[in-house]
Amino acid sequence: MNTQHPVTSIDGQADDRRILRRIIPLSQWPRIDGERHCKIAVVDLETEGFDPQYHHILEFAGAMIDVDRDGRILSVEGPMGAFNDPGRPIERKISELTNITDEMVAGQRLSPTKIASWIGEADACLSFNVTFDRQHLEELVPEAGKMAWICAMADVRWHRLGFDGRAQGYLTMQGGLFNNSAHRATDDVETLTNLLAHEVLDGRTVLSHAMAGARAKTWRFEATNLPWRFRNDVRRRGYRYSSLNKVAHLLVREDEYDDELAWYRDLVGKAPSIVPINAFDRYRADWRWKPVKPKVNTVGARFE
Repeated sequence: MNTQHPVTSIDGQADDRRILRRIIPLSQWPRIDGERHCKIAVVDLETEGFDPQYHHILEFAGAMIDVDRDGRILSVEGPMGAFNDPGRPIERKISELTNITDEMVAGQRLSPTKIASWIGEADACLSFNVTFDRQHLEELVPEAGKMAWICAMADVRWHRLGFDGRAQGYLTMQGGLFNNSAHRATDDVETLTNLLAHEVLDGRTVLSHAMAGARAKTWRFEATNLPWRFRNDVRRRGYRYSSLNKVAHLLVREDEYDDELAWYRDLVGKAPSIVPINAFDRYRADWRWKPVKPKVNTVGARFE
């Protein structure tokens, strides 16, 4: 579904302007003939804040899509959505961001069992920002931690495909689409599904690239026993420090592996701890993975 529409200007120059088209409502999504390869649960959440262990989910939304081997969306079921009462007043800034009020969620509860049953019908879950959505959802629905996850933001190399930035709304507009609705989970699921179906310059869909990125090999480089003097070097390199696991770490993709390993060795004089990570483990919260245990040198070992 290629939604870019260049317009030829008076002087004959193409790409002078582009027309934005409203997204296709999922209730009107056309069914495409083809052989289903997998079923993917597209999800989005609105929450009270960023801390999955403190901030509650306010709204859950999802759509189930059938996908062929080429990453084309054959059919869509949804969107479906429900509110959740956090049991305390919603902060004003959160209401302004999400357009969700205390009155809208009053007395409503998400059913972890129903959500688990729903996502259990899929081969994988997909959201735009899996680091956020997965970590919050796992706190409510532990079964979400057993799913493979696809991140539309991080598993797609957007810059290589000719896009600028990684915000969902901005990427959608660059794909020639817009959604006037406010920042709500059901609206975001509809927008994301349309973005996934968009064909990029190589003729493949965004979803095709996202699936390939999720299947690709990745590793977690852990700066085990990192000397203190190098802490700012790895931070500037993009390593994130986990205060829980007491280690700086970086997700490394296959085409980055050799350069990252060489850089780390040049800096520290040895390799980092390297842990293979797949789509089932990627983007987990820090409290859901364990770092490599550092080796402790004893006095006797120094003379071995």
